[in-house]
Amino acid sequence: MIINVLLAILLVLIVLIVVLLFNTIRFKPDKRTSQPTGQVESAYKSEAEKDAAMARFQSLLRVKTVSYNDQSLIDYSAFDAFENTLAEQYPLIHANCEKTKHGTTGLLFRWKGKSDKAPVVLMSHYDVVPVNQELWTKPAFDAILEDDVIWARGTLDTKGTLFGVCEAVEAHIKEGTLPDVDIYLSFSGDEEISGDSAPSIVSYLKKEGVKPALVLDEGGAIVEEVFPGLDKPCALIGVAEKGYLDVSLKLKGHGGHASAPPAKTLVSRLAAALLRIDKHPFKSHFTPAVTEMFTTLGRYSSFTYRLIFANLWCFAPVLKLLFKKQGGEMNALIRTTIAPTKMEGSKAFNVMPPAASIGLNLRLLGTDTVESAIAHLKTVSGEAELEIEVMEKRNASPYSRTDTEAWQNVSDTIGEVWKDVIVSPYLMLAASDSRHFCEISENVLRFSAMTLSKEERGLIHGNDERITVKTILETVSFYKSLIRKFS
Repeated sequence: MIINVLLAILLVLIVLIVVLLFNTIRFKPDKRTSQPTGQVESAYKSEAEKDAAMARFQSLLRVKTVSYNDQSLIDYSAFDAFENTLAEQYPLIHANCEKTKHGTTGLLFRWKGKSDKAPVVLMSHYDVVPVNQELWTKPAFDAILEDDVIWARGTLDTKGTLFGVCEAVEAHIKEGTLPDVDIYLSFSGDEEISGDSAPSIVSYLKKEGVKPALVLDEGGAIVEEVFPGLDKPCALIGVAEKGYLDVSLKLKGHGGHASAPPAKTLVSRLAAALLRIDKHPFKSHFTPAVTEMFTTLGRYSSFTYRLIFANLWCFAPVLKLLFKKQGGEMNALIRTTIAPTKMEGSKAFNVMPPAASIGLNLRLLGTDTVESAIAHLKTVSGEAELEIEVMEKRNASPYSRTDTEAWQNVSDTIGEVWKDVIVSPYLMLAASDSRHFCEISENVLRFSAMTLSKEERGLIHGNDERITVKTILETVSFYKSLIRKFS
């Protein structure tokens, strides 16, 4: 009897191993995602043209369009100056495109095409986050060009892509290009503070009956060393964004002198509640965007990882446990995350606070909502008197499909500019203005047309933000090539 059971177990194991290996062998690279060409022409025909373009870029970077959450600190004259600089540097766009202004700082240009087919929207934002100049090696707004590197706030996020769009459109207009469809250039100056410009642009387009066939905004990039077992560069195109929730966890009491504290203080009770929340994370899920990313990039991974990603039905629990322990980006791809970011109690060491609070930032997976996330916090905190105040909220965006002409056009363009790059969808962890456009388009993609190293990605919103001339030239080439597909 025991021998029969052991033989049955052995047979099951053999069948399982055969199935796993068979799936792994069949899990080969997909020719549709591998782009080996990289044959597009250079952005400019001469050094003089390139130098003139870099001077235009520097002029945009030198305008201090800084956004502050405290809007009383914002110098709106700088945003007017940026608008004027755009007009000076790109006269053909302003002469040939209909320009309208929306919200506080939104600029929308319509380059009218030959037909009334669904248009294209190319997006960027021109506001930047504040700077602590003492921590910068070079002045943050001097746009110094040195050793083929431009140092300035906004080079990566995202005056670089705005520059690429404008350079491409200006060049096409100069060449006499007339697109088949309307091409809109949508630029906001308050993306960093979730301002009203992008929503106002969307509201305007909706009233005009505009339903874009493609909306392209900032997002993924050409990156390396972001996926386990993969040694090739990949182009990550965001097909969705996680939701966003800022909450303040509060407890109230009577305060008093710190010399005779109660058995459980407000701060200690809040700390205990936070620890319980930390011990009960949100459930993990492989959403469509993440599953497609794993099955796309997994085909190019080393054998061990191919074995895992080819058999997610078997190894998903192991991956979820591993990502949970590691934290970071891979964990954030598969669950709603909670990051404690603020704490407040008494203003003095010897005074018990009458109230205490902890600020949490949550990034919501599409399987969770604002309401379900708040309910989860209340349930697992174990603190009956806990008050939860919502400061900012939005649910995750819809998913854009990858079997569309919009996706293929962006994917093909990447292959024309960058050689031997794997194109893959991914779930964008951060937020962008593009989420608003999901209201009027089913094809909202997020891709920053740049090659970014791990160090360079760390410069976004950081000190010494900078970009190489080679990288920004590739950005221009990308948008030039993309526009040709609609001309």
